[in-house]
Amino acid sequence: MATDPAPPRARTTLDRIYFLGVIIKGIDGAIELIVGLLLWITPGIVHAVLAAALNEAKEGSTAVERFIADYVARLDTDLARSGLVFLIIFLIVHGAVKLVLVYCLLRRIHRAYPIALAVLTAFLLYQAYAFITAPSIGLAIFTVLDAAIIYLVYREYREIRPRRTAE
Repeated sequence: MATDPAPPRARTTLDRIYFLGVIIKGIDGAIELIVGLLLWITPGIVHAVLAAALNEAKEGSTAVERFIADYVARLDTDLARSGLVFLIIFLIVHGAVKLVLVYCLLRRIHRAYPIALAVLTAFLLYQAYAFITAPSIGLAIFTVLDAAIIYLVYREYREIRPRRTAE
């Protein structure tokens, strides 16, 4: 018995959303990897960037600008307290894994889909844990979007599975 790839089909709206979601995951992975590497090479840059953002936000007078200033100040304090080692390792590993998965998904490498689903689900579970321990609107939105991406990856995996044919 041989396996043939699934015949080509018309692209649906969900297919386009899947493709866009995977591309966004790739961009996100590249940004995480670059930021992780920059933090590793120049760890003081985080404080400098956050301090500049804080000064800029403090100059504003709207509620949104005050909210951003408070968030940036809290983020800077949290990073200084907890250290950057975990963050650097997380960003580099998370970014690199995402980039490899995105490459495999865009190339439609069927064997990579179960691995991608497992890894994305593990990331989602960690994200859900982070949301439970420190809830935020942004984290809630990203968690829901990541769950949707997992569904779309699973859907694509089922669509492109090889068809068994008689020889």
